Amino acid sequence: MDKTKTTASPTEQQATVQITGMTCSACATRIEKGLSRMDGVSRANVNLALEQATVGFDPTVSGLPQIEDKIRSLGYDTIKESADFDISGMTCAA
Repeated sequence: MDKTKTTASPTEQQATVQITGMTCSACATRIEKGLSRMDGVSRANVNLALEQATVGFDPTVSGLPQIEDKIRSLGYDTIKESADFDISGMTCAA
């Protein structure tokens, strides 16, 4: 009996992308299938309730800009969020 395991590439990265414009599970499935067909994408999981996609990809083949472009080409959009925090009181690297 062959017990071959498929493991992620050592260079694989995972990204979570916020998506807007989904209204039903068919939308989520459409995005999931579209992302899964991309070169370098090993897995894509779209959560309608959270309005986000979690994508595993090989950064040497595809990247976050290409993933976002694919989502847009399917008729949806992405949200980029960033935050800057001032942290005080740290005295060491630990």
